[in-house]
Amino acid sequence: MSIISHVSYNNTSDLEAIITQDDGSPLYGEIEMFRRIYSDCSKSEYTWHFWHNLRLPVSVKNQNEIQIDFLLVSEKGVIIVEVKGGKVGIEQGLYYYEVSRERTYMERAPFDQARDYMYALINNRVISASQLFIDTVCAFPHTRMEHTSANPSTDFGYKLWSKIQHDDNSKSFADFCIDVLESDKSKNGWRRPNLQPQDVEIAIQSLLFNFADRSRNVYSERGMEAILQRLNIDNLSTFNSLQKNERLFIEGGPGTGKTTIAKAYIEKYHTLRGLYLCWNKLLEAKIKTELWQAGLPNCRVEQFASFVFSLQLQVISAKLSLDDITNGAAKDKLETLFSSVRERRDFIPYDYIIIDEAQDVLDKGAITLLDALTSVTKEGVSTGRYLVFFDTEQGYNYESRQIDELADALALNGARFILDTNKRVPTNKEIVSFAKMLLNGISAKDLFETIIKENYASTQVFYFDGAKQLIKHINQIKKEIRENAKNWNEYVILADSSTKKEQTTGSEKLYDRIATIEGIKDLSPKNICQDTSEIPFTSMLAYKGLECKHVILVINGRVEINALELYVGMTRAIMDLQLLVLQ
Repeated sequence: MSIISHVSYNNTSDLEAIITQDDGSPLYGEIEMFRRIYSDCSKSEYTWHFWHNLRLPVSVKNQNEIQIDFLLVSEKGVIIVEVKGGKVGIEQGLYYYEVSRERTYMERAPFDQARDYMYALINNRVISASQLFIDTVCAFPHTRMEHTSANPSTDFGYKLWSKIQHDDNSKSFADFCIDVLESDKSKNGWRRPNLQPQDVEIAIQSLLFNFADRSRNVYSERGMEAILQRLNIDNLSTFNSLQKNERLFIEGGPGTGKTTIAKAYIEKYHTLRGLYLCWNKLLEAKIKTELWQAGLPNCRVEQFASFVFSLQLQVISAKLSLDDITNGAAKDKLETLFSSVRERRDFIPYDYIIIDEAQDVLDKGAITLLDALTSVTKEGVSTGRYLVFFDTEQGYNYESRQIDELADALALNGARFILDTNKRVPTNKEIVSFAKMLLNGISAKDLFETIIKENYASTQVFYFDGAKQLIKHINQIKKEIRENAKNWNEYVILADSSTKKEQTTGSEKLYDRIATIEGIKDLSPKNICQDTSEIPFTSMLAYKGLECKHVILVINGRVEINALELYVGMTRAIMDLQLLVLQ
């Protein structure tokens, strides 16, 4: 069909002045291969994308940069071409150059060098090996060689383009590359079909973005020890094993470090184009601010519905409402929307997507989103890169929403990990153990009596006959913070949803009355990270996914208390918890 060049010098008559050694003399082997590849791929039945002398600042072995002689991409896959001009030989498995009968042995075998480059692209997440089949060949255009070893198991002769083929004009380098790809696909059990033309275009856009990004910014994986120390992750081997997987499904309850692992992943791959999604607007605002403060601009942070609406502004598609998304009734419209986004000429799939608190969004289109936006094809669930953090116990009405079934189906596509160790302080473990009693069927009233009876310092219950007494208690907490010069942002007051209905004086609701107390900051995405001399205040469910050292819960004991809502509120506490119950 054709060749699409991604180099600026396509006039092959000028190559002797362009492709040179350090002393200015032409690199004849590379020049000949440039002309041969260009000619043969132009006549191929497939369309080939072509790069020459591709330099990328990605690490491999003891190198901080790789230099790929030629990179070719077609619907069949990706080929890395390593070229060695001049006379090349092998002695006892060692490759050498020979000039005037003098041998200079190579530090690294050409096939090993090409393979190193291949894994540098894969391990540094430049190319996803689960989406694009990537392979290597070597070209020795000045050396007649059929085999690289007498041992068939170590012979790479089938991947070698030597002077034998190079001098035969009936041979096609493009066909040679196709044969190598098909042979290795069969050996490796690759079962995916060839890419469709539109998928090739998406793949190329993604590669161009990654190549350009890494040319501008020197790529390096930030030191793992420094990341773990800064984020207080104490298990290096666990995180290293997690980040080697393309698709991760991580289950864990409150305090097990799910969001911290997400931040470590974002920091480790800080040059990758990522997307972090959650359902909670306050969590979105906090993570967005923290990543900005840490100098990590390449991961977009969005609340799920807001992200969907931002896509809708880009394309003409069926209009979505917040109710449709919230109720999980937007599946068909979301599929149409994501298909329209993929059809845009500037579409580039995300290098990875993180879904935090996935129990809130799995039935709202998150799986459809992963399929569409993490992959060259529309198979992101099985081939893309993503981290899904999940806690069924915090899922609202999760049984009727069949969240467990969706989670199990998604987890089959990747590595599944369970975080079952609470990483917080010992007092938090006491709080979580009390909260879990709610999930085991104990009533809120009986739980409060149990907490009082156990007399733990970490968790206290206070009863109030009226709103006036409860507010007086809050004012006393404010006074203690002020007098002891404590950090106001280490405290938070969370109210249950029924306080927004409870009448106190006149038509005023308890929630609204607390929000207007002097020294109380009604939390919003705009002020959640601001340092003020006020106690942050919001609802229990609005604070889901966040945590705070000292949590004060305001509970309307005059109505039946929702067990899950109270569980979410209690498990936000890191060090201690007060439950203020209006009788």
